[in-house]
Amino acid sequence: MKEYKIIKPDSMWSYKDQTFEDMFNKYGSQGWRVINVSFDQSGNIRKAVLERDKNR
Repeated sequence: MKEYKIIKPDSMWSYKDQTFEDMFNKYGSQGWRVINVSFDQSGNIRKAVLERDKNR
């Protein structure tokens, strides 16, 4: 069975690419993997969907 997590910034100005990279690495060490990323019109990450095995 899988479980999912959605990561999104509190405001569109609050996260930089480096912040998302740090977050992805943090969640990756917990077994999460990025399965989808959506972007705004300026090309900034708006949200990401993560997935991992629930019975970890």
